[in-house]
Amino acid sequence: MAKPDVIDPDEMGHALGLLVHDFRNPAASISANVDFLQEVGLSDTDSVEALQDVKLAVGELRRGLDLLAWISRWLTGHIPLEAANGDAGVFIRRLEREETPVPVTIEIDQTGQLYAQGAQVAVEVVDLLLHNTRANAPEPTATVRVYQENKRVVIEVQDSGEAIAPELRAAAFTLEGQKDLKGRLDGRYSRFVGLFAAAVVLDGVGGSIEADGQKGASVFRIRLRQARPTRPPST
Repeated sequence: MAKPDVIDPDEMGHALGLLVHDFRNPAASISANVDFLQEVGLSDTDSVEALQDVKLAVGELRRGLDLLAWISRWLTGHIPLEAANGDAGVFIRRLEREETPVPVTIEIDQTGQLYAQGAQVAVEVVDLLLHNTRANAPEPTATVRVYQENKRVVIEVQDSGEAIAPELRAAAFTLEGQKDLKGRLDGRYSRFVGLFAAAVVLDGVGGSIEADGQKGASVFRIRLRQARPTRPPST
């Protein structure tokens, strides 16, 4: 079969959607059986550790499928992830009560107007970036800052890892740029083409992402459009 000169994005999106659907079923089955075996109990230490490794691997697989689902919906002209407007600071503050990929320090500038379009999606993108920290920073901790700048709500994720090289930053969030990131310490490649997926899901709510920083101080910067807070109906 001859390779097509051009692949239709809509067809590619539908194909990815089918793959995501097909992979989710065995992943869910493996996860359910691991949970069952842990519940009934195993006395052998090696078996317990092996099951835990399987559970972590399946969790990563399911995370990857979520990212592919975002890309699939984007390619077919749909919003990758429906996300509510809201106070980005409130959404990000929730990370303090959740298990995150790495320990996180949250800093929120309360003097700004932090109500943003699609603010809920920021939590998903920050989680993705914290996985990037875990894979790329020698000290796997991160600081997440939320503030207002030029009519945008900005969420920064900073860690002690190598920043993306300046010559790679323009392409770091494109599909074609992912191959250039892979295998470079200063490429900060995210598993499952994660940086491209981050750009895709932010594009769906009118947001954007960029890389900044220097050696030992990597920065990812998410920008969301400000939105007007919805007022409760008068009685």
